[in-house]
Amino acid sequence: MNVASIFQFSAQDTCRASSVPSSPSATAPTSFPDPLPPSSHETELSANMSFISHNIIPPEDLQCPVELDDEDDGNLEISGDGLGDEDEFSIEGDEADDERDPGEEDAGMQDMTGLHPRRPMPLWLRDAFKLKVTKSAQRNKKGLPPLYANHQTFWFPQPSTFFILQWKVVSPQNLYNPKFTLWDPESLCPNGIPCPNCCTWLCRLCHISHPRRCVSINETFIIIGYRYRCPKCLHPVSGKNTVTFRNWDTRILAVLPSELATKFPARLSHRSGISTTLAGWMWSCFQNGMGAKQFSDALCVQHLLKYDELHLQYLDLLARCTLDGWSGQKYEAFPLFENRGPQGLHGFVPGAIWIQDMYDCYIEEHKSKFNQHTAMLSAEICALDHSHKITKHITKVNGEEVFTALLTVTNQLGKIRSCNLVATKSHAQFEEALKGILHSLKLYSHILLYLFFTDNMADKQFLEHCFLSLLESVVPVEKYQNLEPLVVPDNVLIFI
Repeated sequence: MNVASIFQFSAQDTCRASSVPSSPSATAPTSFPDPLPPSSHETELSANMSFISHNIIPPEDLQCPVELDDEDDGNLEISGDGLGDEDEFSIEGDEADDERDPGEEDAGMQDMTGLHPRRPMPLWLRDAFKLKVTKSAQRNKKGLPPLYANHQTFWFPQPSTFFILQWKVVSPQNLYNPKFTLWDPESLCPNGIPCPNCCTWLCRLCHISHPRRCVSINETFIIIGYRYRCPKCLHPVSGKNTVTFRNWDTRILAVLPSELATKFPARLSHRSGISTTLAGWMWSCFQNGMGAKQFSDALCVQHLLKYDELHLQYLDLLARCTLDGWSGQKYEAFPLFENRGPQGLHGFVPGAIWIQDMYDCYIEEHKSKFNQHTAMLSAEICALDHSHKITKHITKVNGEEVFTALLTVTNQLGKIRSCNLVATKSHAQFEEALKGILHSLKLYSHILLYLFFTDNMADKQFLEHCFLSLLESVVPVEKYQNLEPLVVPDNVLIFI
């Protein structure tokens, strides 16, 4: 699905008046088109009225040819490509002294050799960022910035779009109205924050020269952070005390009080991030059958919808300023969502691969917890089966499959008790996994397994070898197959 804004039409075809562009690379600014030829009734009315109505968006051309993109007929509804670039802003000049964050997600990680240079911040974001940093540099006696001391919040207040539209002069950049959050946990920890390497108390060095942009459900927000320096750690290259940590480093978050660490609003990738709210929605969607491509496309729709609403409000504002069209007043065109000019939005919506990488990183981060939960499940009755579907999606080596099947063992409640990729269906491939189930049953004092279902009777002796409890109170039929079956007489009553 190629998601596009409803306002992506040619400005040259719809607006004949000229205006001054904000930058050479920005979308061509527009003014008002000439009014439509009036009818006789309209001519009579216009003589008594001092204004003329203008059409901002032209009527639909029913004769316009329709273009169909049929390059991929098998997947017309899903693209999952996202919008914009993650590595948007130029690299911080003092980042060389940063310790590499081992918990930072590598989703969307780009080549750091300079083959893909990053673009500078747009002017409207740079100015807003500098203003917020300057205000936050003013500290009280406790070392708190005004946002923490006076407003007692992590989010900078921002005006509503309604009030922005009441200003005398309104530009598209005013309507971007970026959302900023200040993250400086060191000022909120009276006892300080220990260094992850040597446990020496860290000190605030400076603000991070470029903000971190994170994606939420229908917008992006900006995180302003600081660098913390360790006074004892030596840099491996320079040998000086220049080792710094970004204050959103996962090792810094790990030593913060839990009530403070939970206030960090995002899960970060290499150069961007995703809000905790959107991450929760992503996990729920994946657990209920929604794929990464569908999720990315849905996210594109939500971001473009909000941007188009701002565009429509801007056009509606211009439509009410009819007299300015005769006084030579010129207006800046509303840039496209992905505009990369100095005054463009630089919009970004992650693609399916980026989203899938973030989800995989989350699963790997909590792998031990998932294994712990699985090990604590009971297993009185189990079923064993090999599936050959998932292995078709795993990368092959020299054209050969590394794994041929996925072995799954479920308990009496239908919950997965063990899940292992196996190279063959040989018993040796999953013997250790079954022994692990037996060990956890004994460790957590569960009832030992007494019934096992399998679609291969050749597994009988192997399963009995792994689980001796399967032989308890069981009399093999083969020993007495020469005897006639027991028949209860009719005159015998059985009470249970």
